[in-house]
Amino acid sequence: MEKGGELVPEIPEEIPVFYLNFQFSWKDKLAHHLGFDVIGKQLQEIQIAFKADVWYHNTISHLDLLRYKKQYNVQSFVHVHELLYNFESLKTEEFQLLIDECDHLIACSSLVENIFRPYLEKKITVINSTIDQQVLEKFIINRANSNSKKIKIASAGTICYRKGTDLFLEIANLMDENKYEFIWLGKFANNAFSEVIKSKNEVQKRVKFISTTLQDEYFKQLAQADVFLSTSREESMGLVMMEAASLKVPIVALASGGSSLIVNANNGIVCYDNRPEQLVKAIEEVLSTKSSSNKPVELAFSYAKECQKFVSLFTS
Repeated sequence: MEKGGELVPEIPEEIPVFYLNFQFSWKDKLAHHLGFDVIGKQLQEIQIAFKADVWYHNTISHLDLLRYKKQYNVQSFVHVHELLYNFESLKTEEFQLLIDECDHLIACSSLVENIFRPYLEKKITVINSTIDQQVLEKFIINRANSNSKKIKIASAGTICYRKGTDLFLEIANLMDENKYEFIWLGKFANNAFSEVIKSKNEVQKRVKFISTTLQDEYFKQLAQADVFLSTSREESMGLVMMEAASLKVPIVALASGGSSLIVNANNGIVCYDNRPEQLVKAIEEVLSTKSSSNKPVELAFSYAKECQKFVSLFTS
């Protein structure tokens, strides 16, 4: 895992945590050029210490590690949350490793399952991404009694092209700044796209970017929104949309795949036109029809049922 990752503090104390170091020193680089397997040595030390029977990969990142699987006689479970857009960064060799060495693939939705059916027909289980609604219930607010001077439009996630942060900025600039406030809950990455977004926003000053590190603070910010706007160009499921729906925040989402699994007439609008002007109209439509009810939203996928599928898969 990555050192300093946001989910690390949530791991129970009784579960040992190991790290693979991908920040190679000059000695590591020299050893690699001399034919020494730096990563393999680290894996060997971890395997000796923990004696794993199963390797669970929670993403398609670092699929190259599957080449060590036979060496340690372990089963490999690969959990795929990504759609084809993300596969552009996946090397052909790594994809072939996934096909050859994955004992069982876990798909986060039927959309992901459809990608892999031609390759792994008998080795796929769909465990739909979902959230525990009970965790969010305490953050639900009554918007009918809100004293907010401006209508808040929120989005969340990685600041990147796939998430459509650039579209979010364009939409903000089309709406009356005296009436609407735009916030994005997410971190700037160390890349050129983030720099372009920063520069544009420094001039226009229409979006407030909030880098939340605490889960409770994130949910509080999200719950205060009048509309959640998903500008994702591709989405395998959309956990942030699920969180917004559970917080009774109406959703406007592009027809990017996963949005059609989550958004319906009861909680928002799926917009099949990605022009900013059309998304503005969808926001105005949702605001004119939104409910002030605070009854919990019934999502399409059950947290308890999906977790049980997970347990059954790993204990069978």
